[in-house]
Amino acid sequence: MKYFSQHYPVITHISKPFRGGWGPGICRNDEFEREFPDRAYYGELTLCIYDMQSMFNELYGTGEDFERLCQEFFSLFNAEEADWFGMCSESTRIGDKKLEDIDYGIQPSAICIWEETFSEEVQLYSIDPEEEFHIDMLKLMVKRCMWDVLFPGEILPGYTEPTSGDLSLLDYSVMK
Repeated sequence: MKYFSQHYPVITHISKPFRGGWGPGICRNDEFEREFPDRAYYGELTLCIYDMQSMFNELYGTGEDFERLCQEFFSLFNAEEADWFGMCSESTRIGDKKLEDIDYGIQPSAICIWEETFSEEVQLYSIDPEEEFHIDMLKLMVKRCMWDVLFPGEILPGYTEPTSGDLSLLDYSVMK
């Protein structure tokens, strides 16, 4: 049996802040500005992204680690959907489609990005994470909140972003 963490150990580790049971979760602008007046707010996953950056820099800050992470992203974005299910499944086994409990899983973060992107088409907080979650939501979140932040301006082969929606709201590459 193959586990997601065996194939993508760095992605597994630095994606923890996006998980409900681990990270700070979704934050609102007013709450964020009160707690972090010197930092910029970039949407509801701002704290998760800052925590992910911090975790990566503290634990994997070398050039060799950047190269390893880059290769993990390339591999994941060129993998079958089964690998993506491993990232958000209860067992973390590649191919297991039984999703994690939404209170602890990564799905709410992925859905948040989807709703912010497609605000003209999807009402905020209207997607049921247990019924309507799909892998394209997770791919967009990983691309915009992880890849673009850690590798700003770099092309991610194997992924094409949605052509509809407002992707300008998701420019996290400027976060420092």
